[in-house]
Amino acid sequence: MKKILLIGLTLSALGAPAEAADIAPPSYPAPVYKAAPIVPFFSWTGCYIGGDIGGAWSSQDVSNTAPPVAVQAGVTGTINASSVIGGGYLGCNFQWTPAFVVGIEGDYSGTHLSGAASAPNLFPNGAPVGAGGIAWTSTLDSIATLRGRLGYVWTPNVLLYFTGGGAWGRTSFSSVDVFFPGCPNCAATSFSNTSSGYVVGGGVEWAPWSNNWVVRAEYLYYNLSGVTGNSLIVGTPIVGATPVWNNMSISSARVGLSYRFY
Repeated sequence: MKKILLIGLTLSALGAPAEAADIAPPSYPAPVYKAAPIVPFFSWTGCYIGGDIGGAWSSQDVSNTAPPVAVQAGVTGTINASSVIGGGYLGCNFQWTPAFVVGIEGDYSGTHLSGAASAPNLFPNGAPVGAGGIAWTSTLDSIATLRGRLGYVWTPNVLLYFTGGGAWGRTSFSSVDVFFPGCPNCAATSFSNTSSGYVVGGGVEWAPWSNNWVVRAEYLYYNLSGVTGNSLIVGTPIVGATPVWNNMSISSARVGLSYRFY
């Protein structure tokens, strides 16, 4: 009897783990994983078109000489002018490393940089004649450039850049040299010319919404080549004076807005 009871207890003990193994563990909800948000990548690569407006200032030295028969000393002066400037631009950029951008840009601007200078009529020894005088004028109406660009990516949507290239400006010139005792004893000329030169500058561009719209602030310095004229004595083909307009220096500061095409 004792043996039968011991065997029963042993079998019961052996069967308990098997029954416990058949009991399912408590269930828990499966973990839910959310995908990380996609941060858009901003690139400066692409072409763009835009417009700008600002102010411009110019300075141009001038001089005048007359043939010995005119008994007149050479004189000099400076033409200064200021005006609003504005126009359009287009170009393309390529972001060739995360930090650097290269590009090319062309622009056309209208302005009205018009000024005048004058000087007294002097004898060759420097004494004043007491009548007459010399006057020069110049008016720059438009200027165009073709420039390369090198930029540094300050932040993903802020670009600092340097730019430089060729420049062409359309300018009207005039000069009047009034000899003693006055016109018609005077020499005059008037003409227009497209002068070439160079432009350098720099600026900052900002894409405030990190999309296609870009705001810019830019400074440009231009230097356009000068010209020499021949002033004819009124009513004759005789050259009575030689006015010279030296290189024109122009500074401009402007703001612009452009749209980029990817």
